[in-house]
Amino acid sequence: MKPLLRLLLRAGWAPVAVLIFHRAIMFTPWRKPLDFVMHYSGGVAIAFFLWHALDCFAHWFGQLTAFARYLFTFALACTVGLFWEFAELYSDVFHGTHIQQSVRETLRDLIADATGALTTLALVWLVRCRRAKRPA
Repeated sequence: MKPLLRLLLRAGWAPVAVLIFHRAIMFTPWRKPLDFVMHYSGGVAIAFFLWHALDCFAHWFGQLTAFARYLFTFALACTVGLFWEFAELYSDVFHGTHIQQSVRETLRDLIADATGALTTLALVWLVRCRRAKRPA
């Protein structure tokens, strides 16, 4: 199976599910109360996707050490969160939306993204530790 198709089947559903949920609540009264949860979920989903992307495309850049894979996944997930905030700012400036309310809210969103990514990586680590301890 082609690497991109394998990646989409394996992990592409996660960010798509978060985006669909985000779109569903965007114009409802729940958008503000669920903003932190949405960013946290986005961090979880994108880290899950990127973890698998590094595996699926290892033939392009080689096998990473476990530490490098965790670090690279975290850095990429945080970068995606940052660019999401850039997109929100763009929308506010050029489309007249009012997504970003304050610097504090924006930083809270970035913290949620990073925390979600860390949660995913902690769960991946736990699953890998459990599998390593299983008898053959």
